[in-house]
Amino acid sequence: MLIFLDIDGVLIPDIRNETLSLQTNIMKFTSACLNHFEKVLRSYPNVQVVISSSWREIFPFEVIPPLFSPDIAIRIIGFTPFLNPKNIHQHKYLRHQEVLEYLRQNQAENSPWVAIDDIPEHYPPDAPVVAIDDYNGFDQNSAKILSEYLT
Repeated sequence: MLIFLDIDGVLIPDIRNETLSLQTNIMKFTSACLNHFEKVLRSYPNVQVVISSSWREIFPFEVIPPLFSPDIAIRIIGFTPFLNPKNIHQHKYLRHQEVLEYLRQNQAENSPWVAIDDIPEHYPPDAPVVAIDDYNGFDQNSAKILSEYLT
C-alpha cells in the first residue's frame, strides 16, 4: 500500500503559515499533525509513503525523510514525478496524473494507494483521497479516515 502525501495544509496547517516569522521554521512540521500521521503508519508497517507535495519542486528528496521520526523516515520512498510541461494542460487532475505516472514508472499500477491532500480537487471524485481541512491539518479525524483506507 502506498500513501501519496501532500505537506502544506496536511502536516503544516495554514494557520501556521500565517504565523511563520523565521525562515528556519518552514522546515518543521506541526507536531500534533505529524504525531497523528505517524501513529497511523506505525499500525500499518507495510505502508510506504511517496511525497506528492509541491515541496518536491523546492527541496531535494534527501531533505524530506529526516523531518519524520526515524522509523517512519525509512518508509518515505520517493517523490511523484514531474509531468511533461508540454502535456500538463491536458490533465484536469494534475496531481492524480502524477500519482498514476509514479505507479506506472514503478510497475505498481495494481498496487493499492491513497492520497492525503488538502486540495481534493487535484483528484477525480472517485479517487481514494483523505481530504484534509487545511486549517487544522492532519488530525484525529484524518487519522481515522486514513486507517479505514489502510485496513
